[in-house]
Amino acid sequence: MAKIITFFLNLFYRLFRKFLPYQLYAYLAVGALNTILNIVIFALCYHFILPKAGVSIMGVHFESYTISLVIAFLITVPTGFWLARTFAFEVGVTEKTDSSKKFIKYFLVVLQGLGTDYLIMKTLIVVFRVEPTLAKIISTVIALSINYLLQKYFTFVKKK
Repeated sequence: MAKIITFFLNLFYRLFRKFLPYQLYAYLAVGALNTILNIVIFALCYHFILPKAGVSIMGVHFESYTISLVIAFLITVPTGFWLARTFAFEVGVTEKTDSSKKFIKYFLVVLQGLGTDYLIMKTLIVVFRVEPTLAKIISTVIALSINYLLQKYFTFVKKK
């Protein structure tokens, strides 16, 4: 799978090399794949799997878009870490502890992204009456912009 992704990244980078450094290009490309997966999972859960009225768990009511957001998040965190580490930041991890530390940092950043994503999405839905899937797309673009900077300068900082 890694060879296929590398092949396509290198193939299409020719179109972007004048505008983007490879690291940013790779982050955007693999991030787009993971984001599409996240949005598809969200939309499937929201539109086809969960009841529109939401779900009550132990007397607490959760909107179906909130549950869909969490499900999509939990599924795409591991794939996003692998894609970012392997293709965008190309971190040569030799020790398991280094990988574990990076995953914890990655998780903290994406958890922040989830919070940002949720607050923006909720605001768009409740205040501006935006349809939930469209609100998810808008909030994701904003959250991912913040995440890139945090991943580059916090999670995948190369030791000198």
